[in-house]
Order: sequence, then C-alpha cells, then structure tokens
Amino acid sequence: MIVTPRHRCAGLLAAAATAVALQACSTAPPVGQGAVPTPGTSWAPGRDLRPAFRRVLCQQLAAETDCSQVLRRLPDERAATGAGPTPLASATELARRYRLVFVPGLLSGCAGSLVAPFQDVADALRGQGFDVHILSVEGRGSTEHNAELIAEQLSSAAADPRPQIVFGYSKGLPDVMEALVQHPHATRQVAAVVSWAGAVGGTPLADDMSGLEKTLLEHLPLATCPAGDGSELESLRRGVRHSWWQANHLRLHVPFYSLVALPDPGHISVPLRGTSAQLAHFDVKNDGQLATNDAIVPGSALLGYVNADHWAIAIALSRQLPLLRGLFVDDVPRAALALAAITVIHQQASHPRP
Repeated sequence: MIVTPRHRCAGLLAAAATAVALQACSTAPPVGQGAVPTPGTSWAPGRDLRPAFRRVLCQQLAAETDCSQVLRRLPDERAATGAGPTPLASATELARRYRLVFVPGLLSGCAGSLVAPFQDVADALRGQGFDVHILSVEGRGSTEHNAELIAEQLSSAAADPRPQIVFGYSKGLPDVMEALVQHPHATRQVAAVVSWAGAVGGTPLADDMSGLEKTLLEHLPLATCPAGDGSELESLRRGVRHSWWQANHLRLHVPFYSLVALPDPGHISVPLRGTSAQLAHFDVKNDGQLATNDAIVPGSALLGYVNADHWAIAIALSRQLPLLRGLFVDDVPRAALALAAITVIHQQASHPRP
C-alpha cells in the first residue's frame, strides 16, 4: 500500500521508474481521528500465538540471524513455556500439505515488474518445494473488483486436494476478505488467511487525504495500471473498513492469523518517515502506513510484531530498485517469516482447540 503525507517534499521515490512521487517529511500535522470501531466490535486478537511463532522462527533462523532483531517483544508478550527446541514439520512435509497464495496491495502491478511484493518470498519457498502463486489484482481496483479477480484465479487453478494458505498484504487483505464473503465456492479450499500487515481496519491516512493526493494516486498515468475511480482509496477509510467488518465478519469461516509490521526508529525507510510521524499523532505504534491495531484481524491469532516498516515486510525494494537502495531499510527474512507462519498454522490445524 502506498499513501503519502501532504507536505513539502523532503525526498522523492520513483516506486518503479515512473511511478508515484512519495513525500517524506520531517514534520507532519496530526492525523484526524477518523472513524472509530463500531460499538460491539472487539478490535483485538482472539489468541496470542506470539510465543509459539517466536519459537518456530528463531529455531528456523538458528544462528543465521539474530531473532530478537526480527521480532519485537512488547511488554504484554508472555514467555514461552517448555524448554529447548521442539520437532518441527519440515518444509518438504509442509509443501506436500499446503499450497500458498499471496495477494499484493494498493498500486500492485502499477510499476510493472520493477516493484514486486513477495517475489523473493515466492522464489525461496518454491526452492523448498512449495506450490506458490502471487495473484494478479488491479493496483487501483476496488475491493469488489479485486475480489472477483481473486475468485477467478483460484477457480482456474489446476485441481489439487491440498488446501490453500492465503497471505493478504495491505489492501490485499480486504480484497481477500471480500472474496471469501462474495465468492464462497471459489474460495472453498482456503484453509487459513494470514494478514501480512493487512489493512483490515483501514488507515487514518486515507481519512485525511487531500483532494490533490487522491487525484494523483487515482489518475497519475501509469502504463501498467488503469486509472482508479476513487473506490480503491475509499475502501481504506477506517469507517468503511469497520462498517464492512460489522456487516460481514460472521460470514468469514476460515481461521485468520495476524502478522504486524512495527519498526523501531532505525528500521523505517526514508520515504515512510513522514507518514510514520503523521500517524504517530494517532498511534505511535505504526508501520508508516497503518496503525498496528488496524493491522490485526479481530478475533485472529496474533503471530507477532515484525521489526519492519510497511514496505519492508513484503518488498525487497533495495534489491528491486538498486539505484535507490539507500532510501530503504528492508533487510528482513521475509521467506523465513512466511515459513514460520505456515508451520504455526500447521501446528494449530494438527492440534485444534476444543
């Protein structure tokens, strides 16, 4: 997802050669409070799987990476029980059991192949034997339209008895949720959905966007991305997302897992520092595009808080845009995070709660 603040430009990023000018500012005014959750909505996780996810990720990373630098440990995270490493299903076994589907977010495809969310994740997981698909959605498409595209692609997949684990990034998560509700037959093989910094609760940035910004994001000429009609940004308003949840959440019948981006100050890419500062007036815990609470699916299993900003958790921009690599802090083990999520989902499916 790409949403920009509205003040003097302190740095320009071509999101893909000729994509969108992103304003990064040292100061920003408060974001309007926007809509609050509808009364009766519990905007909180249902289960806390952070200890289990941390144990799996750290065990998989072993000595390659300092796990404590990958996952943030907030004060409310309880200590893991048990001692020592536990046997984990191998990647080979998991690949025999599940297919993987990744759904990108706002402006996906608008930069062609230069900016590709999950590409490094898909390559790494395919190398471990997984059947991986990154779905094509319209970067400026509405949630309803993209839900149709998701349903069409899932329906056209070759027959396979293995269930699918779907990862929805940013606006891709609302698109996936819409597909689950509106196209239950096409999504019947979805066994679990992972909110990967998903915009389930929208963002105050969409609530506070100026007319000029909306026009630029909707109509800036991009050869690979048709102009939008405004619905793509409207769908990210907090009031819209909370109203959708209140009206439709009882029609969602698959387990949800939430992986949240929450960078420390040293892990925020230059173009997101302005929006991070802007969002801090609303919630100091944010990833530069979303407040952390708005990235947690209500009632979901919380996997953890990744020390990465909203882009770094999904896109290797420093590799995909090497001329601009100095602007990004994105040394994140994205494939390991995905594999750890798959492992925990498999553990939960193998030992369901009563």
